[in-house]
Amino acid sequence: MPDRPNIVFILTDDMGYGDVPCLNENSKIPTPHIDHLAQEGRIFTDGG
Repeated sequence: MPDRPNIVFILTDDMGYGDVPCLNENSKIPTPHIDHLAQEGRIFTDGG
């Protein structure tokens, strides 16, 4: 059986689109673990 992908959905409340550095390099909020996940995986920015 082929390997199945790991899918992680991260949902947050009270955050703006550019609050995390993986979406905004000028962000002032350090999120090293989220940034690492973003670098190693995929970022989907449009749910439409």
